Amino acid sequence: MPLTLPIIENKSILTETSGFLGDGYTHTINAYSGCSFAGAICGRYCYAQHNFWITKGRPWKLYGAKREVAEAYDRDYNRIKPPRRGTPGPIRIFMSSSTDPYLPQEKTLGITRRLLEAMCERPPDALVIQTRSPLVLRDADLICRLSEHARVWVCITVETGMDAIPGFPPHATPPNARVAALAEFRRRMVRTRATLSPLLPIQDIPRFAESLERVAEHVILDHYLIGDGSRGGSRTKRTGFPRMLDDAGYPEWNTIEKFWEVVESFRLVLCPERVLTSCRGFNTLDP
Repeated sequence: MPLTLPIIENKSILTETSGFLGDGYTHTINAYSGCSFAGAICGRYCYAQHNFWITKGRPWKLYGAKREVAEAYDRDYNRIKPPRRGTPGPIRIFMSSSTDPYLPQEKTLGITRRLLEAMCERPPDALVIQTRSPLVLRDADLICRLSEHARVWVCITVETGMDAIPGFPPHATPPNARVAALAEFRRRMVRTRATLSPLLPIQDIPRFAESLERVAEHVILDHYLIGDGSRGGSRTKRTGFPRMLDDAGYPEWNTIEKFWEVVESFRLVLCPERVLTSCRGFNTLDP
């Protein structure tokens, strides 16, 4: 493990959920602290950067990698599933809530892969893998194996189909590569979802919706005005993100009216049942 990346000791890896993810999941799991995508476009609006418990007042970046994650998962699983007293509890995991499980460092460190290996031995009831990186394809073997014993979804963030937005930093990973990853998982019969969270400007909305209709069972759309965990998007409004949209010539994308316009366009293409929104959408785990 590179010496430049601090190692985080942890006795527990499963964190009980509350708030935004509290209705659909029992636990979140984060292999890393912070995010090395901070310099990309997603780093300008990332909701996790507002969590002082994680940042401790530091600039948003990657702070460290957790060690012995498989052992920590086993301990947590044994504590929840075969408890010393009482009935076994459910384990429905959202991976990840405050980082990306497939950061560039994961290619070398393999921490998320070790977690998946542990889950294959002791499957949770449900697992949602939320990422914006096609590196998730590396672990397709484990994900397919796990999906035989648990409800598994691969959810990939694709906020826009535009390769670049004038005045914005580059994407963390190419949008077309993310769509291709969704297509491959769907080909392998793994449940897939595309998340537009938060929504970014789209040039041709119906065409983009059609591209996602072919690769995702569901599409989840979100807007910072209703999804950043604060009243009226006040956290995001304190960042430079809304101003970036204005300066780039997309002021209407700062409005909730534009958001619902896009939602309706997606519903026309995919049908209403396949288009989910914000908190309720993220917490929807169908049988």
